[in-house]
Amino acid sequence: MISHVVLFKFLPGVSIEGDDVKAFHAAMLDLPGKIDLIRGWRCGFNETPDAEAADYVLVAEFESQVDLYAYFEHPAHVGVLKRLEGLATLVFGDISG
Repeated sequence: MISHVVLFKFLPGVSIEGDDVKAFHAAMLDLPGKIDLIRGWRCGFNETPDAEAADYVLVAEFESQVDLYAYFEHPAHVGVLKRLEGLATLVFGDISG
C-alpha cells in the first residue's frame, strides 16, 4: 500500500469561502468515484489554526506505486490540478506501508 499525502497552501487573498475553493473541494470529494485505483481517500480543510500550517490536506491510499503513477496521469486528477492554478501551492510525499 502507498500513502500519498498532499499539503495545500492557499495563495494570499484566496478565501476558503470563495466559489473557486468550494468548487475545488467538491471536485476533490468526487475523485474517488471517478478513479477506481483509489483505495482510501480523506481530504479537507485544516483544523489547526496556525499561519505555518497547510490550509487543505489530502491523504490517499493506492495499492501500488504503479497505481499511484496512473492516478497522477488520470484525466480527472489532471482536471482537479488545473483548478488549483492561481489558488494554491502544494507539496506532497508518498510512503509505503
